Amino acid sequence: MECSEALDLLYSSFDGQVTPTEQALLDAHRRMCFSCAANLVKAERFQELLRHVPQLTVPRGLEQRILNRVAGQTSGAMFKAAKVRSIASGAQRHWRGLSMAGAALAAAFAIFIVAHGTLQDLGTHRPARETVTAVVRGSLEDIGPDSKVGNVIGSSIPISSGETLRNTSAAPATVAITPHLAVTIDAASQIRFLKVHTNADTSVTDIIDVHLDRGSVRVRESLHKDASAIHLATDQATMVPTGTVFAVAKSPGMTHLTVSSGKVAVFTPSGVFNVAAGQGVRVARGAVLRDRSSQSIPH
Repeated sequence: MECSEALDLLYSSFDGQVTPTEQALLDAHRRMCFSCAANLVKAERFQELLRHVPQLTVPRGLEQRILNRVAGQTSGAMFKAAKVRSIASGAQRHWRGLSMAGAALAAAFAIFIVAHGTLQDLGTHRPARETVTAVVRGSLEDIGPDSKVGNVIGSSIPISSGETLRNTSAAPATVAITPHLAVTIDAASQIRFLKVHTNADTSVTDIIDVHLDRGSVRVRESLHKDASAIHLATDQATMVPTGTVFAVAKSPGMTHLTVSSGKVAVFTPSGVFNVAAGQGVRVARGAVLRDRSSQSIPH
């Protein structure tokens, strides 16, 4: 699907004119094209804002007061009737014009807000260079940088530095942060985005620093030009992959890393070492214990 086709489908979806197949194609394109995902989210927010534009109406009783005034100041039945029709229709045109002008001004203001990147989620200030648009498959609880809490179910969300995602459901949820990076958050798990940054020249997300507060996550990352690897930290160690699939589980006082493909560099207070595909390690209080056998992570 081309990007222009995805945008056309999105506008059609606002009026409920897309089929389930077209909706599935649109959702798939959003997961594959980061640029479109960001633009589609802006369009959805603009559409939502338009739903809240006040609809102006003629003040109650105004038309009748105009009719009474005209009738009282004129004489002659034909003259009265002509004047009443003329004034009433003129008043309707006047207020209809004001209504359209008010809606147009509100729409123009909304476009200005979206174009300047100041449209804020629930009043949350999100610096453009420290925000990425992610696609969520599953259900998560989102805690914004300003501590506002919201629920995300199978939709796109902005993720900024300081964002926290918590899985309170029984099923895992996957967050496609970029077209090359997906993080699956298991049940009863929580991650926190310490730093998110996008390069101003290339528009590539070059910093994604995540802290695993509790539970376990699975990471699938395919490195590409100009992009830096995700940094996934716990209290015991920081994991930096090199185009790989791996999982990290945190328990009190211990971090367990298993690698399915590629390799992961592990930084601890006592040193740095690599864990290759098919291997696993446990890090606790500076000590490192390698697994005898590591189970493959589901792809």
